[in-house]
Order: sequence, then C-alpha cells, then structure tokens
Amino acid sequence: MISADIKERIYIVEGKLAMNKLLRRKVVSVSLLVGLTLFPAHHSYAEEEKQVIVVYENKQGEEAVRESDAAIEEQYEQLSAAAISADTETIDALKEDPDIKYVEPDSKISISTSDVVDQSEAPILDQWNLTSIQAPTAWEDGLTGKGVKIAIMDSGIYPHQNLHITGGYSTVDYTTSYEDDEGHGTHVAGIIGAEHDEHGTDGIAPDADLFAVKVLDDTGEGYLSDLLEGINWAISNNMDIINLSMGTADKSDALEDAVQKAYQAGILLVAASGNEGAGHSLDYPAAYEPVIAVSATDSNDNIASFSSVGDKVEFAAPGADIQSTYLGSGYRVMSGTSQAASHVSAMLALVKQQFPDDTNLQLRTRLQHYSKDLGQEGRDALYGYGLIQFPAPVQEEELVSNDLERSKSEGARDEVKEEKVTIEELRFLADDLKLRIDELADLFAAHGFDFYNYHNLNEVNDVIYQNINEVSVHFLLEKAGMDREQLDKQLAAEDLTLDDFNTIEELSAYIKEFEQHTGNGENQAGTSEGNDEEVDTTQDIPMTDDQTDENPVNVPVEADSTEKEKVDLGTVLQQADSAEKEKIDSGVQQVDEPNRETDEIIFTHKSAGKADQEDQQGKHLPDTASPIGNMIAIGVMLAAAGLVLYIRNRRTKFRSR
Repeated sequence: MISADIKERIYIVEGKLAMNKLLRRKVVSVSLLVGLTLFPAHHSYAEEEKQVIVVYENKQGEEAVRESDAAIEEQYEQLSAAAISADTETIDALKEDPDIKYVEPDSKISISTSDVVDQSEAPILDQWNLTSIQAPTAWEDGLTGKGVKIAIMDSGIYPHQNLHITGGYSTVDYTTSYEDDEGHGTHVAGIIGAEHDEHGTDGIAPDADLFAVKVLDDTGEGYLSDLLEGINWAISNNMDIINLSMGTADKSDALEDAVQKAYQAGILLVAASGNEGAGHSLDYPAAYEPVIAVSATDSNDNIASFSSVGDKVEFAAPGADIQSTYLGSGYRVMSGTSQAASHVSAMLALVKQQFPDDTNLQLRTRLQHYSKDLGQEGRDALYGYGLIQFPAPVQEEELVSNDLERSKSEGARDEVKEEKVTIEELRFLADDLKLRIDELADLFAAHGFDFYNYHNLNEVNDVIYQNINEVSVHFLLEKAGMDREQLDKQLAAEDLTLDDFNTIEELSAYIKEFEQHTGNGENQAGTSEGNDEEVDTTQDIPMTDDQTDENPVNVPVEADSTEKEKVDLGTVLQQADSAEKEKIDSGVQQVDEPNRETDEIIFTHKSAGKADQEDQQGKHLPDTASPIGNMIAIGVMLAAAGLVLYIRNRRTKFRSR
C-alpha cells in the first residue's frame, strides 16, 4: 500500500511535469508565432512584391499611386514619376489606370569600364589624351570651365587631394555620403576637373564645379530608380552638364523620359556608348536622342577595340589607357567609353565658358565644329562628327557668337544679352499658378511652346498673360470658371473667332461680359454693361396682324448710357398708334429664341382667334385698359430691344477691332 504521504509527493511531481509540458507547449507556440511573423512572412513579402517605376499622366495618376496599396520608395518631382514596391495585383491595377502613363521594372545599370592598371607610384603622369584634344590651347586662352556645373553620376567622388568637390548627393540606399567607395567616379572626375597643381594629373576643365551624384554602389552597379533620382536632383539644382559614364542594354521608357526632361530643362547630357565592341548596339542612355553618345579612341586616333559604335555615336574622344585620380591619394590607368564621355563633358564645359549665352542645343551643335573629322567624311558610325579637339580645326570665323558678330558690324558696340530663364524661376511661376513645373511645361508643349527655352521670365509671362494663344486662353477660362466648349459655342453664336481680338484685355473683357450676362440672365431688361464705346443703332421691331408685318417700330438706343437707354415713351406711342391706335391688339408674344443669324428679336400683335377666345384672355387686354396695356407692351418691347442691341453691339464692337 502506498502511504498518503507518498501519494501526495507523486501528485506534486505529476503536477510539475504537466506544468512543464504546458510551459513547453506555450514556448513552442510563441516561438512558432514569432518565427512565422518575422521570417516566413518576410520571405513571402519579398516574393510577392516587386519594385517598379510608375510614370504619371497627370495629378490624378499621382493621386492614384498614393491611394493604392503600394509603398512609395521615392518620388521624382521633376519627372512625374515614382519608384514603388507593390504586389502583382496592385501593379496590374495601376497599369490599367488611364491616368498612369506606364509601369516598368526597376532594372539594373552598371559602370562602363574595360580595364584597370595600377599606376599609383607615378607622381606626375604622361597624359597623351590632353595633347590629342589640344586642351593646353584652351587653357592658354583662359578657358578652364569656370562657373560651369557638372553632375558626375557615378559611384561618387573620393576626397582626393587633386580634386575640389563643390557638392553632391547620394541616391543609394546604404549611405547618405557621396564619397566614392568603388573608384570609378573618382577616375572620371579627375579627367574632367583635376586641379592644375603640378602634382598627379591635370583635368581638362580644372575650374568647373564638380558635383558628386552617387547612383552606383561599391561594386559599380545600381538601379534605374537611383539614376532617376539623380537626374531629378540635377534638374532641381540647375546643373549645366550631366556626365553618365554608365549604361544598360535594357531600354527604359522612364529613363528616356527623364533625360528628355533634363534636356528640356537646358542641361547637356553626355553618356558612354558602351564597351561591347563593334557589332553591338549602343548602351542606354547613350542611344537616346537627347543624349550625346561618345565612342572611344586610342593614342593613334583609332577607334578602340572595346568601343561600341553605331549610327547614334555623336563624337569620339580618348578612352584607352587614360590616367586619372583614384581612391586614397593614388592614380590609376583605366580604359573605356566612360573615360571618353568624360572628355566630352569637360570640353563642353570649356565651350560653355566661352559662349555663356548659348543654349544647350546651340552648344551641342557648336561642338560639331570643335571636332576633327576622322573615318568617312562627315558623320559616321565610328567617330560620329569626329574626335573632339580645341580649338575648332576649321571654319574658325563661324564660331564667333552672335553678340560678337553684332559688335563687329556695329563698330564694336557692347551688346548685353539676357540670360536664359532658370528652372528655379520657372518653378516659382508654376507654384503661383498652382501647378507643378512639369504640368506647366506639358501645357506649353501641348500648344507648341517650349517652356524651358526662353531667355527671360518676361517672355514666359507674355505667353501666359499678354499674348492671345491657347495657353493664355486656358488660364483666362480657368479664372472665369468657364470651359473651352462654352467659349467656342459663344464665339460661334456671334460669328467671332480668337483672331477678332487684338489684345488679351479685349478677350478678357469679352469673357467677363459673357460671364456677367450669363449670371444676370438672358431675359432681363436690356442694359449695355461692359460696352466701352458709344454706338448709335436702331432696331426694327416688326408688328404683324394676322401673321402679316405692320408698322415697324424703330427704337433708337445709345449703348453706353443707362439714361440713353430710356426711350422716349411718347415717341414710341405715337409710332405705335399711327395706323390703328384704337384697335391695337395688346396681346404680346415673344419668339422663343433670338435669331442669331439676323440679330432680330420679333414681337407680334395678333388678333385673338375666335375659336381660342377663352384661352387668349390671359394674354389679351380689353380696350378699356388700353393706356395701361400700351404701357406694358412698350415696356416689354424696350426690354427686348435692349437685349437685341446688347448682342448686336457686342458683335459690332469686336468685329470693328
């Protein structure tokens, strides 16, 4: 027999075991719950969601993205686009949205380099490339790229002792620093702007302002979303030149739109053609129209074996065995079309300093004359227009800027030219109009105006506020709360067009009058508000008996005075009574609508029909009330006459102008 004491001990042990088992189950449950929450759900999220680029058609498209289930990773104000993470269902819904222009994957980009050789032990290096493009000649002329802002979109720029970095920005997700951690961007920066301090290498444009825009990581790779963010930054910060020593084989509508926006903003874009050699297509973005595509040459001015070539190549530049700055305090030799593109960006900085008033299009065209024609005569698929070289090898006189030509022809008189309107000024203007800058640019473009290519803000304001055009009409109607269809209908009704208005003030007055008249009602007693001129007119008001016109009444009206609108009732009564004053049927009936073709509003006095005698009592005044009836009839006629003359007067007014 088991004693009670032993049984009690057994129960205690069993209880403890049960409790431990329960605790173990709870621990396992909690562990599973935590594991499912942190790990499996994370993997499922990564598999289901994708990062894509969304480009909007309009504000509604932007709002659609905000209201969707997508996570907005980055928004590009200047590009009307955003990078988002979303599941397939959300992405498909956005693709179907008519306010979304398109959706595309966030593809990869990488540096364009073919070879690297360490040359860090050389304190002063031989730079054959500078002689090839005749850079020393430009320096002798005082051209160093001073004041020109160049955004180097790359792996960043290392704070090398041979480089002066003006500023920068990082778009990669692992650091906010624009310091180079790969080396490629520093090498490119040295080609463009290494200082002339008798140490290391010399840059082509040593006084240019270098901005490090880090869009590539420490392996020389990056994402389209990071590059778009970099271009967006360059537009916002008024860069003059963007150097793109990178590329991808994948065509991207978002990237093409982005470089187009930058080009419209007045920025020059230069890109490497690619390092795949002959027989391969050019990389993007070099293959896009707004971008200057650059192939690479060697020390003998031959196309380098690694250089991609094709019809889109615009210029060639040194790209084989180029010495430049590198990480730390060292120097390296690198080869590639990345290095070639850097030469063209730097040469453009020199030319822009020489011709500061030229637009980006003019500078791009001018560079054709700053090149040495190699290969087939004229532009070809290997060298484009030729190897860049300073000064212009031929037709030197054609390179004189317009203001210098005028000063020669006018006895060396100083000519002051206005600078081109800045993006910042245009952005403030757009803000005043409650629009994004890209929306205002799209409105201009829709009606044939280049929003980004005006020399000063006054020219832009003239389009919006002074000249009669589709843009100014848009804002006039928006202010009046009218749509274009209403205006077109009213103009057609009065046989007018926009060409009938000489100034924006006339059109504005016309719209205001129409707005006021519509607000007051078409059938009120006629007043001639808004008329600026006095016009003496008469309106025939035929009177008919049994549908036959009798005794037309001529009502004189002077348009600009309310007192002159009060017609002499005695005169009117005499005219009305001249034929059959004693038996005038005072039943007045107005035609349903003014006749727009003849500008006549017809009133008739009809005899009451015998069959409808009772129905007409409401309209017929008995002879005993003749004086009162006549007064009422005359009052109605005056109101009608005023309305007729109001319409006729406006037609006469605007046609006479």
